[in-house]
Amino acid sequence: MRSKSKIMGGSAALGRQPPRPCQGLLNQPLILGAAMVLSLVTPDPGAWAKPPGHHAPPAQLLAQDSGPDRSVQAALADPVLTGSKGRYRATMVVPVTQARAWAVLTNYEAMAGLMPDIKQAKVLSRHGSQLELAQTYQAPSTFGLPIKVVLAVEEQAPRWMRYRLLRGERILSLQGQWSLTRVRGGVLVDHQIALEPDLPGFLRPTYDELNESNLRQSMVVLRRLMLAR
Repeated sequence: MRSKSKIMGGSAALGRQPPRPCQGLLNQPLILGAAMVLSLVTPDPGAWAKPPGHHAPPAQLLAQDSGPDRSVQAALADPVLTGSKGRYRATMVVPVTQARAWAVLTNYEAMAGLMPDIKQAKVLSRHGSQLELAQTYQAPSTFGLPIKVVLAVEEQAPRWMRYRLLRGERILSLQGQWSLTRVRGGVLVDHQIALEPDLPGFLRPTYDELNESNLRQSMVVLRRLMLAR
């Protein structure tokens, strides 16, 4: 999610680092909240395992799939975050078209410097609906240190996008999904993420608090970008 829209270098600089024992606070940065790594509800996950704690999307809880006339609770107009300990779900309703929301969500390189934790982003390769995305995260949840990752991303325009970690620094596991569901008055944006940082246990509570703050802020920024004209 971090010219502000300057792109980071190639994938050679993003090699995975093996877990290391604690060598002090700065040597065990807490990994970011993942504004761009996302989690959608899909009928056949295949090789993409569902994040722990996966459950039916809010749209299904509100009503059966009935297209753009579905009613939505007013409470979902503002971002709502649920979950804990690296497994989260963030939802909100944005009064835009599904196409507009999708265009913003998948404009990966433009997110650098706009999202609170994405400092650099570059699409390394694309083959149809499959792509590899390099990102550098830097935020309070990383203790201000840059964290480089490469993600495998699968798109199903304009409904959902899911991602998983291919290689990266100081992250044990990461996967997520974004879904965009048409509802009355706009689009339900649903982001699910499961992230396990590589850090000592005594730092985990602090990391979780910073990570949750980052996730909330990321949804607010995403809403603003979708509404911008």
